[in-house]
Amino acid sequence: MNWADVQSSPAFGFTVVGLVIVFGPLVAERLRLPGLLGLLMFGAVIGPNMLDVLPRFAGLQAVGSIGVLYLIFLAGLQLDLEAFVRYRVISGGFGLLTAFIPMALGTGVALLLDIDPLPAVLIGSFWASFTLIAYPTVARYGLTRTRPVAAIVGASAITDGVSLVVLALVVGAETGDASGPRLMLDITIGFVVLGVYCFVVVPRIARWFFTGLGQERTLRYILVFISLTSSAVVAELVGVEPLIGAFFVGVGLNRLVPNASPLMAVTDFFGNAFFIPTFLVSVGLLFDPAVVVEWSTIRLALGFVAALVVGKAIAAWLTGRIFGLNTAETGLLFSMSVAQAAATLAATVIGYDIGLYGSDVVNAVMVVVAVSLIVTSIGSNRFAREIPPPVDDRRRAGETILVPVIGALDGLTDVLRLGGDLAATAGGIVQPLVPVTSAAGDGLTSGRATQAEVDRMLRELGGDAETQLRLDRSVSTGLHQAAIETDATLLLLGWPGAGDLRSRLMGATYGEIIAATSVPVAIAALHPGTGRGRVVLHCAARELAPGYLPTMALALEIASTVCRQREHELIIGPISPAELVANGLSVPPTAVHVEGEEDLEAFVAAVTSPGDLVVLPIHDTSLGPAAIRVHRSGRSVLAVSQNPETSSASMVSPMNLPVGRNLGA
Repeated sequence: MNWADVQSSPAFGFTVVGLVIVFGPLVAERLRLPGLLGLLMFGAVIGPNMLDVLPRFAGLQAVGSIGVLYLIFLAGLQLDLEAFVRYRVISGGFGLLTAFIPMALGTGVALLLDIDPLPAVLIGSFWASFTLIAYPTVARYGLTRTRPVAAIVGASAITDGVSLVVLALVVGAETGDASGPRLMLDITIGFVVLGVYCFVVVPRIARWFFTGLGQERTLRYILVFISLTSSAVVAELVGVEPLIGAFFVGVGLNRLVPNASPLMAVTDFFGNAFFIPTFLVSVGLLFDPAVVVEWSTIRLALGFVAALVVGKAIAAWLTGRIFGLNTAETGLLFSMSVAQAAATLAATVIGYDIGLYGSDVVNAVMVVVAVSLIVTSIGSNRFAREIPPPVDDRRRAGETILVPVIGALDGLTDVLRLGGDLAATAGGIVQPLVPVTSAAGDGLTSGRATQAEVDRMLRELGGDAETQLRLDRSVSTGLHQAAIETDATLLLLGWPGAGDLRSRLMGATYGEIIAATSVPVAIAALHPGTGRGRVVLHCAARELAPGYLPTMALALEIASTVCRQREHELIIGPISPAELVANGLSVPPTAVHVEGEEDLEAFVAAVTSPGDLVVLPIHDTSLGPAAIRVHRSGRSVLAVSQNPETSSASMVSPMNLPVGRNLGA
């Protein structure tokens, strides 16, 4: 076998690419350059225009084309939807500014460089869009929930749409395939079809698969990957940029693949370890140093770079002034939005193929892409370091729900399902935990058997976490340590039932468990079929006292989340939603007020029916007698406590006794 045959073999190609992925960033960082730049530089070095190590490796280009889709897909999949909605105004404003200002400047520069009007407009549209090359960088700094990153991710969809529309109109006008109105209609229909596929069809298939056939994580990842590739195929079929399809399907699967889940870890690993670095290496292979020294290329490239950099800088500066961003946030907007890659190259090739311009424009665009990636890699690293990660003072209850499994598994499925409803809208996970207090005898063996059974139950509900087995000197101590290690946002306890001594036999009472942690707590006393009933939040006037408001806010958040997930209306009483709003609480606009008595039992008897879920704030360490009687009447009860500090274990009260001790009241 000669050297040319070795170079063309897939094994050799992926060996070289793997070495570049491993050592390229390391060398760049030693030179105080961003690791991303190392992939681009070494890609150029091994490419056909320099050392010619990989002259004909079609596999690299194929994997690279998947890599750029994977990059945009991860941006949608890991997008904090709450932050995106919160910052939708700045996202829309920046998207329009960073699309039209560079496009106008790019068109003007192209006209000044003696390019005809129609190709000048197409060249200007190249600089409207951008590729989220630096998204892994800001994710590494923990900035995905910050204002500038949420704005950038949302703006990318807007700019891609603008570029796509201009490309379709210019190509249609040049080839005469369709008129402007017909092209706009085709694009609109394409977006509608793609949206239905990514936001309706794929999530429903994934949800069905996760709760049925897809019990193995490998199968779940394959379905996620198929969703990515199929969205690109559908986008191409309906005449939409595949990158938009990748972003849409990422957003569509956002709730089904929580950021903290093992499935997200696997998805992120394959992207950042292989697909995305391979894409960056493949871009480096395209760089040809010889064209840089040609005056025709230099002349065009200087003009294009000026239009791109100045246009993106003006857009970022205006956005910063309008929305009050600081210097680092404005710099990050500019650095991330200046990156040009796959979409720009694809549009450039399309214009070249239909004869709008010659190879000099293509070469100049290649130079612009290289310069933009250098600016992005250096600027994003610099400004990301200056932006502090968001403080978790507004963490949602459903982000990490810790569910202790104590005793028998009766009713655990309903508790896990409720936890899934709470976690779904927050993109969180339900983390079951089996506490064991002794490694001797059958304790550890029984705990492992319970762990396997809970894993099975969680998989059938579509959950992705792995049940933890915790060996500690007491249940309460084990749960306290687990809550710290998992960074839990809610401790969801399944009530064992009236007269049940299981919690005592496990060596801890619910009072001890709650007192041992500072994590918000919800005690779920559920009846089968709770999900079909209404959700009623009991809020007495005393809950508006300053010291009780945090617990009331938590109860309102949990009740609203359950209603939103189950598509039920929230019933609030006896005080009105207006009074809650007046005290600074956020109430869903669809909430219904029902007047009634302050007494819990009287209100529940008058307003609810058996099978409904009653959410109530509590300020002790267990269910009270009234709540237990409500549960006995056929209603499910979810008692919520903010539990901001460790409770005093020495407090003498019926509420501090184990669950079931005060049933005679």
